[in-house]
Amino acid sequence: MVGIQGISFKDKKVLIRVDFNVPITDQDIITDDRRIRNSLPTIQKVIADGGIAILLSHFGRPKNGYEARYSLSRLLPTLTTLLQHPVAFAPDCIGTAVQEQIDQLAPGSILLLENVRFYAAETLEDNNFAQALAALADVYINEAFGTIHRNHVSTCLLPAFFKERYAGYLLQQEIAAMDKLFSKAQSPVIAIMGGNKLVDKAKPIEGLMRYVDHILIGGGLILPFYHAKAKQARDCADSDASAEAMASKLLDLLMRNSHAQLWLPTDVLTVFEMHEQCAVSTVSLTDCLCGSYVVDIGPVTQAHFAALIGEAKTILWAGPMGIFEWSQCAGGTLAIAQAIAKATERGAYSIVGGGDSAAAITQLGYENEVSYISTGGGALLAYIAADRKLPSLEVLKR
Repeated sequence: MVGIQGISFKDKKVLIRVDFNVPITDQDIITDDRRIRNSLPTIQKVIADGGIAILLSHFGRPKNGYEARYSLSRLLPTLTTLLQHPVAFAPDCIGTAVQEQIDQLAPGSILLLENVRFYAAETLEDNNFAQALAALADVYINEAFGTIHRNHVSTCLLPAFFKERYAGYLLQQEIAAMDKLFSKAQSPVIAIMGGNKLVDKAKPIEGLMRYVDHILIGGGLILPFYHAKAKQARDCADSDASAEAMASKLLDLLMRNSHAQLWLPTDVLTVFEMHEQCAVSTVSLTDCLCGSYVVDIGPVTQAHFAALIGEAKTILWAGPMGIFEWSQCAGGTLAIAQAIAKATERGAYSIVGGGDSAAAITQLGYENEVSYISTGGGALLAYIAADRKLPSLEVLKR
């Protein structure tokens, strides 16, 4: 990929694929503007050079064309405030009217296009749609790390229509952070994998095996691995045979092809009813009863995992250890956050995946005590799973 450093965008119309898919309330209050804030340096460079910044993004998952709740116009006040610069808005993202609006803009202007996903063609391999978008500008910049795993027109097909296509500052930062995991320049390397479902983490875990020394397992990944390791089917109504089969495959791959060691909790917190006021029990993992739910790692495991993290030089955290939103189930996630913060203070490089992991470390107050927080959890995991080769990144190479 070619970065934008040293490139002048003077008198050029620059289409910047940003990721402004941010959480917003019914009162139009953005509750996490990290993705917008992190894209600002690239936008500011384009306009400082005397170019026109044309911002293209998706927002939510509209199903049938225009829906007011998914209009990017809702983001205009926040974007204008953060940039401290006027931002014009186009009520469409292609077409003659949009082109005429762009032609009337002065150098140094910013235009936010309407939600690209209002067109079903965005999610299809539609050359005509790509050409319509490409007609708007002279240059393409991908600054949307959170979308690199999606094979959509605006990320994978559109860049090929531009001779000048670049990676923005944020995209470069994200890739550089991820690549520290693969370089093994600072070992030991630890991956902490949690979250709700093994299906979301199986491929990334497989991708990490060759590069990490330890894999710590928490959250909804615990029971599938435990039952696969014990080679016993879970005789419960909520048993997930497909997850256990995935776990079994991963354990086999670890045994045959990897030096990495996978660690399961020895004790866990369980409940019989899933609600915030539920009664929590701490039990050995081997004593989990059918009908119970694992909602956190236990205190013995917290201490063990913290000790492993304390020895690490490179750390990836992707997924909370339990239901951290419930105070009685937040101990494991808090222990991991504290251990990562301490390791970072001692010189380790720590990466926190987006989504729930970013929300957890922010909620727990350790946002500024880790090395890097990614803007895209799904994209991060897909990048790892694909061994760093994704169509949206490959098309930027020339």
